[in-house]
Amino acid sequence: MTHHSVLWDAIQRILRRDQWMELSEIYDRVASLVQLDDEDFQPQSPTSNIPKWKRNVRNVLQYRKRTREVLWNGKAAYRLP
Repeated sequence: MTHHSVLWDAIQRILRRDQWMELSEIYDRVASLVQLDDEDFQPQSPTSNIPKWKRNVRNVLQYRKRTREVLWNGKAAYRLP
């Protein structure tokens, strides 16, 4: 399973201060930067087919939003402050 610190490093490399990035694009770019393992692709829950790594990306973004290291536009887009 990819650690949150690895995901945060990737997110910091792709987000910009001057442009909002949609969550779907964040997923695409994180997937291209991080070597995800088999556990990352397991479902996030028994009732969801969404892979764990996408849930973990959202968790990192939510945490960094609370610490004000990431801004959120309220519509699934993020940027650096």
